[in-house]
Amino acid sequence: MDLRGNLTPAQIDRACSVLGYQPFIITDDIQTGAAYSWVYDVNVMDPTLLFDRRRLSVQEWSRIDDANARLRRMYDAFVLEIAMQFHGGTVLDFACNNGYFPIMAEICGMRGVGADAGVHFQHSVDLLNEVFGTRAQFVPAIYDPRLHLSNIEGRYTVVSACAIMCHLPDPLNFLTHLGSLATDAIFFFGQVVDTEAMIISYLPRHSNLGLNEMPFPYRFNRNTRLSRGLLYHGLEEMGFKKIVELPWSEDWLPPYFNRHQGPRLEGEARDEVQQAWRLRDELQGGSTSIALIATR
Repeated sequence: MDLRGNLTPAQIDRACSVLGYQPFIITDDIQTGAAYSWVYDVNVMDPTLLFDRRRLSVQEWSRIDDANARLRRMYDAFVLEIAMQFHGGTVLDFACNNGYFPIMAEICGMRGVGADAGVHFQHSVDLLNEVFGTRAQFVPAIYDPRLHLSNIEGRYTVVSACAIMCHLPDPLNFLTHLGSLATDAIFFFGQVVDTEAMIISYLPRHSNLGLNEMPFPYRFNRNTRLSRGLLYHGLEEMGFKKIVELPWSEDWLPPYFNRHQGPRLEGEARDEVQQAWRLRDELQGGSTSIALIATR
């Protein structure tokens, strides 16, 4: 989301303090976003996800600019597709972070609502509403894996879950909760294990991703993945019978931006032996990302 030309000097200062993880251009020299970290495996969380071109090498800035631009195009395409199919409806973005999806949904003619456990994201949503003249709502909400519920009330035309299931220990219960909030559709973006077998894959927990105070088995917070077969089966069992994956665009982030995963094998490499080796590597590392809309 490009904020250039819309911000006062005071708003630029606010943007630099409240925006971070999602891809925003604040000025010609300043932007935010996690895509550079994803693509190049660079720890940019310390000290910041705010990038200033004047403090970086030409090569670093070029990579940061390109990765964040790819992520912006991808996010914009996701919301535009939702808006084309459900124009005038409501979108609840679960784990909305800075509010990119709810604000973009409002710009596209929908009613945007963002929910997140980080109550400080209210400040970024407030700023973006102020800049764009939108009325996106922020709801402080957390999903509790012990109860398989959140404190979100009401129902929404579309419920969006982007790169959040990977941090939860009970993906099927979380998927069920999303379905209980959606009147028409679920939008899902995240990694899936590329097999029709019905499996759930976990990696050992990460010490900096939350849930660490919870007892086993509620502490799994790192790269939780459903298989494609189980995800589709679950959605269909919940009544979301029409499932359409969005075709991946060359100008988005690569679907294998997780560093552990290489390109999909084709041709003769797709025999049973190669598939078994590929699945083994995938379970130990990372999977391809997909985006889909599942409609009742």
